[in-house]
Amino acid sequence: MLSRLFGPSQSKLIELAFRDVSEMLQQSAKMLDHALATLLDNQPLEVNLDQMDDTVDLGERMVRRTVLEHLAVNPQQDLVASLVLASMVQDFERIGDFARGLGELAELGKSPRQGPFRDQLKEMAAQIRPLFETCQVAFLEDDAAKARFIIEKHIELKQKLLDYVKSVADSNLSADMAVVYSGSANMLRRISAHLSNIATSVTEPYDQIRKGDETV
Repeated sequence: MLSRLFGPSQSKLIELAFRDVSEMLQQSAKMLDHALATLLDNQPLEVNLDQMDDTVDLGERMVRRTVLEHLAVNPQQDLVASLVLASMVQDFERIGDFARGLGELAELGKSPRQGPFRDQLKEMAAQIRPLFETCQVAFLEDDAAKARFIIEKHIELKQKLLDYVKSVADSNLSADMAVVYSGSANMLRRISAHLSNIATSVTEPYDQIRKGDETV
């Protein structure tokens, strides 16, 4: 696991922290699945996204606590891995926030989501969803090829989602549906961006992770 960062051996605490961020990403993926089913397939929301997001938030606190505990005991071991974890855990946590936000947006729509704007958004969401598993493998196994794929895919999807928002703004959609579609596109773009940020921790040196991060 991340031999480039760990070297020949690694702290059990740091191994635990990496497992925690993996579970955070898995939980966020489940949240996204439920949110998209409600948002784009008009299905009832069968889970409590707030509670699921609380679990992701707890994971962030646990990772930070574990890293601090490790550094207090042995600050010379796995220092770079500790810095990467402490830095990237926020990206893992923010993905959960945006997945929860997609579920909240669905409540604003007064009409069922259907038609070309729904279909376009669903197609782009379908391209983002597999990136969760790819990101998990890239981060945990230090797979640079998979990490570069995520970064390149985000660049492609980012432009598509920005163009989509412009098309919504130029449409004659009702106000509520325009808010739902444009807001959802922006949240999906941010989810993709955070996955890309995580991927940069594999492809870039520590001082350049999040290179090209979006600010809005």
